[in-house]
Amino acid sequence: MELNGNNSENKQFITDERQVIASLRSQFMPEETLTTPSGEVRYFQTIKKPLLAKAGHCQVLGVATDITDRKRAEEKIQKALEKEKELRELKSRFVSMTSHEFRTPLTTILGSAELLKYYSHNWTEEKKQKYLNRIYNTLKDMTLMLEDILFIGQGESGRLEFNPEPLNLTEFCRGLVEELQIATPNHERITFQVPSPGTVGNRLMFDEKLLRQILSNLLSNALKYSEDDTQIDFYLNWDNEGAIFLVRDRGIGIPQFDLEHLFKSFHRGQNVGLIPGTGLGLAIVKNAVELHGGKTEIDSQVGEGTTVKIAIPLPKTK
Repeated sequence: MELNGNNSENKQFITDERQVIASLRSQFMPEETLTTPSGEVRYFQTIKKPLLAKAGHCQVLGVATDITDRKRAEEKIQKALEKEKELRELKSRFVSMTSHEFRTPLTTILGSAELLKYYSHNWTEEKKQKYLNRIYNTLKDMTLMLEDILFIGQGESGRLEFNPEPLNLTEFCRGLVEELQIATPNHERITFQVPSPGTVGNRLMFDEKLLRQILSNLLSNALKYSEDDTQIDFYLNWDNEGAIFLVRDRGIGIPQFDLEHLFKSFHRGQNVGLIPGTGLGLAIVKNAVELHGGKTEIDSQVGEGTTVKIAIPLPKTK
């Protein structure tokens, strides 16, 4: 096998040999690298000894053992350990989230059911319906949480389906905003802006289910983490290259530390306080955007708000 070494490697070898000659002592090099002409990096463990000639000159005798296979095996083990650590942390966050996020709704359901069981015979139909609606809405929220967890599991295992179809973006986004406005206590908080009615229509290909996950999570987060009297900006734009979705709030913002971990499942910002949430929203967004071949950018300042920009390529129908 031919080993030429690059300039930095050659310099290091020369430096090591000079140290052996200067000290007249053997040196053990636990790891050195040499690059083959094909660009492959090989790892060696080397012992270098000084050899004194009769004329007083000193030479260096080196014995090198190729440890590349062992090095590769160590790297694989290290990656496996890191993955195991990541899975342990994920499991810990999952247990923490589920124990917290499911305890409250389960308590609500149990409490409402017990009240209905023991006191409903004295209640009006209107009051009974109030508690039945509370149970129904709580179960609906729990179902959504379970669906989010299932979505994340499918995404991480590569089993998420991607079925793009022609979609009128303007009408889709407008309808989604109307749905969220109805569910929001303070209506009309979301301002939807689009360049013009245009004729985008059926030219655009999106997986409607995944796009709904993307935009509903972004808009719900914007509503959740900002005051009820603040505005949410929702922009839609497009060109020959792709579509741009931008959601801007004026809420609590995201600390710098958390920006690096936002797309990890079950991770939540340090400043969310008692605001409920699972820490799955942006992880879901990331998976759905990547299935569309898109990118996600986040800009946020604590106390000022957050802007999320989604760029998705726009393949055209034939």
